[in-house]
Amino acid sequence: MWKTVVFAQTTNSKPPTIKTPVRIALIPGLSSQGKNDKYTTSHLSLNVLGGTTGGVNGVELGTLFNIDKLNMQGVQAAGYFNITGGDVNGIQMAGYFNSTKGNLTGSQLAGDINYVKMNMRGLQAAGLYNQISGSLTGAQMAGICNYTRQSVTGMQMAGIANINNNSINGLQAAGIFNYTKHLRGLQLGLINIADTSDGFSIGLVNIVRRGYYKITVSTNEVLNTNLAIKSGNARLYNILLVGVNAGNDNKIFSYGYGIGHEIKATNWLTVNPELTSQYLYLGNWNYTNQLSKFQVLATVKLMKGIALFGGPSFAAYYSDQPAAEKGYKFLVPGENYHTYDLWNKNVTGWIGWTAGISFL
Repeated sequence: MWKTVVFAQTTNSKPPTIKTPVRIALIPGLSSQGKNDKYTTSHLSLNVLGGTTGGVNGVELGTLFNIDKLNMQGVQAAGYFNITGGDVNGIQMAGYFNSTKGNLTGSQLAGDINYVKMNMRGLQAAGLYNQISGSLTGAQMAGICNYTRQSVTGMQMAGIANINNNSINGLQAAGIFNYTKHLRGLQLGLINIADTSDGFSIGLVNIVRRGYYKITVSTNEVLNTNLAIKSGNARLYNILLVGVNAGNDNKIFSYGYGIGHEIKATNWLTVNPELTSQYLYLGNWNYTNQLSKFQVLATVKLMKGIALFGGPSFAAYYSDQPAAEKGYKFLVPGENYHTYDLWNKNVTGWIGWTAGISFL
């Protein structure tokens, strides 16, 4: 027989604590500890199908599931799911689902879903979804979505979405969507949203609700009308732009993306270095006409919500279109504009300019 240590229960005292080196269960209620199983803490816990016990200080293995009412320290592995009612200090591994109702220090690895009710320090990795109702110091990685209610210090990475309802100091990277209330780090995704930001958001759409917003109308040496939406924060803002060059034989339509940074010189003057890239449609989608520009703009505030800007730019233009299409411009920026070859005959460069007005 295994040696057990039993602390007798008295009136108004805590339930008895039973410690044993090894316990074995076939199903819940049918185990070597019998009705005392829920009070038992063992070093090696074996659940032939599944079992419910007090706690584990060592290793617990279950073909289907493991349920611990108290703490688990060590390794808990099951083919289907693990549930721990207290704290976990170690690793939970399951084919489907892991749940910890206390704090977790270590790792949760699941084929589908991981859940921690309180705080976590370590790694949470799941095929589908991770959730921490407290704070995270470490990393979350999920095939679909990560959710953390409190602060994150570390990293969230997901195939589709990351959601943090407090603040993140580190990295949020998702295939589609990132959200945090306060960003102190880097967001990478197709759509990035933060209420406030002291960090950087890089994606197609970056929204800081209490951040940087501008709508600009401008002209330059290539396109006589450009409309841009700039959003993010002054450290790094996102630029979505469309443009058109009107004229019977000089039509150009364009769309593109860019990033910028605002440097405050005075209360009425800022300097904005920007990097943009846009596709130019010259009458045929079968060819690539790509215009990239680095420009430094001086922005002068006229009144609240309105400013004028302008400055020089350096342009690099790649085109493999061999001939003009009727009604569309072909020589970019123009016949009388001085250009020079850069890497090969398909890539030209020149010094250009931009001027316009901004709102908001």
